[in-house]
Amino acid sequence: MVDNIELDSILLDMEDMVNNASRIPLSGKVLVDGDSLLECIDKIHALLPEEIKQAKQVLAQSDKLLESIESQGKKILEDARAQASRLVMEDTIVQQAQAYAAEIEKIAKQQAMDLRNEVTNYSQDILHQLELNLEKALFSIKKSREDLENQSKGNTANY
Repeated sequence: MVDNIELDSILLDMEDMVNNASRIPLSGKVLVDGDSLLECIDKIHALLPEEIKQAKQVLAQSDKLLESIESQGKKILEDARAQASRLVMEDTIVQQAQAYAAEIEKIAKQQAMDLRNEVTNYSQDILHQLELNLEKALFSIKKSREDLENQSKGNTANY
């Protein structure tokens, strides 16, 4: 996820730029170095793609985990069927073999479903956290841009 410390540091730098900027007398307006401010905004833009890349990695990992779970489920079912076939060959335990195979199949399906649900919930939690972090970053960026626009409007009104 986006390094909150690094993002906070950039936002603090922007705040310091405004706090330490030259003030226009009698207006409450400040003059901010545009290049420095744009550099901070570029740094924020550089952090956001990393967040998106990490979200894609989480999705890829969850897909691999789902594939693994499905593969394990199929293997369990194949093993259960193979064992059931061996047991059916013996007349005296045919009914026991069928019941045992059905139970194994039921358990395997339940385990596969449980694992899939866990992976889905985990992925949803990660994506929700990602969404919250991106919303916070976007809000900060919008707020900074609005402040800059307000300052810019104020600066042009004084000229």
